Amino acid sequence: MRSQAKNVLLVDDEEKLLGTIARRMTLLGFTPFKATSGPIAIEIAKEHDIGLAIVDLQMPGMDGLETITQLKKIHPHLKTILLTGHGNNKIKQATEALDSGYFEKDDMVDFWKFIKNLNTGGQTVVIRPARSSGLSEGNADIFPSNEIEFHPENNPSQSYHSEIFSQLRIIGETEVILALRKNIKRLGALDCPVLLRGEAGTGKEFYARSIHANSTRYLQQFIAIDCTSFSNEQLIAQLLGYKKGTFSNAIQQRMGIFSGDPVGTLFFDNVEDLSLQMQSQLFEIIETISSRQSVDNDIRLIFAAETDLEKCVQSKTFRKDLYERLTLFEFYIPPLRNRKDDIPPLCRYFLDRYRQDFKKPVESISPKTMEMFMSYDFPGNVRELQHIIERAVILADSQTIDIKHMPVRFQKIKESKSQKKKQEFQTLAEIESQYITEVLGATNDNKSRTSEILGISRAALWRKLKQIKKKQG
Repeated sequence: MRSQAKNVLLVDDEEKLLGTIARRMTLLGFTPFKATSGPIAIEIAKEHDIGLAIVDLQMPGMDGLETITQLKKIHPHLKTILLTGHGNNKIKQATEALDSGYFEKDDMVDFWKFIKNLNTGGQTVVIRPARSSGLSEGNADIFPSNEIEFHPENNPSQSYHSEIFSQLRIIGETEVILALRKNIKRLGALDCPVLLRGEAGTGKEFYARSIHANSTRYLQQFIAIDCTSFSNEQLIAQLLGYKKGTFSNAIQQRMGIFSGDPVGTLFFDNVEDLSLQMQSQLFEIIETISSRQSVDNDIRLIFAAETDLEKCVQSKTFRKDLYERLTLFEFYIPPLRNRKDDIPPLCRYFLDRYRQDFKKPVESISPKTMEMFMSYDFPGNVRELQHIIERAVILADSQTIDIKHMPVRFQKIKESKSQKKKQEFQTLAEIESQYITEVLGATNDNKSRTSEILGISRAALWRKLKQIKKKQG
């Protein structure tokens, strides 16, 4: 990110919300400029170099869309985000026309994830707004034109490349992680497809990004596609492109991924959820890329699955020829409960990361808390541990994270141990159901936030809730 991108213009007539966002932006290393109206924002933009503008939609006088339009006249390459509690398709189309980002005020999780990832010193960042009812309309873009991208400088220094590696450093000292780390370095120089298999939350996309960072394509884009969220037509349209009027939301012609700007790595998550028809199309695309006869864009393909694809082949829900193409290099990422020796180094890594992010003087985790971690199965895997540490750092009122900073489920573990009750083991399915129910309660039944914490798509969450409801009778 260029230096002026550290300067962020915040525009909102709600001074309380404006102050809250400004304080957190400051903690994350940005210099915020506050404006309570469009005209004030324009005056600030004339006097300062601004890298990003975050603008509320509903403001008296000049609204957010008009404000963004005027700001871009002053700074043509300004990146902008529209915040709204009154979203609809017309507003979304307007933000697309302005090449602006779009976030709903009632679900700010993706917004803050965008802000934290934005402050990465030049790394390409692609953040998608939270998916909403637009998906159900059948024509939502996988990569909408309102996503935000910050590309690295044309001639990045070695320090930039080193920063990528530091952010994607694989943490762990168990044999399986050491072997995985070695194999990822080897795979960086290759072009063949890779399949990563593991439960939700084990970090499949993280490892895919690590492969990308270790390759000669590290300066090109990394694009992730969740196969559970899109129909055959949507995927094909985004991969191969479409013409204006192809479907209702195709308001302009769009080049596909394979015919547009260079893409370094294309990552297909939850590939087992592709229909047989889409599997056939994907097989043809892989064959075309391999032959290099009609595709000029040099793309590396990486796939991920939660289930055993060999069993899917046996049940005839997954094509055998596609399976054979994907499994030349297949790697299994074990769940955290099967490599508990990696919990202490992961805790230290996340502790160091979040105490720096939030500028908190937290130095350690108490022995009793670490003992509890080592006895816990972490059904949400590494992602669950990450969120627990992040939450604890925020709540910590001293230099040590203690059990009192843990979620309620850990308090129950403590009470159970103190009463010395006979332990009754649960099945993994029961643990998963219990954890999903608990996270739903903690988020006040917010499905978007729950799926983000669990590290699964909304579609996958709905399936699991349906299974839970069926078991409960």
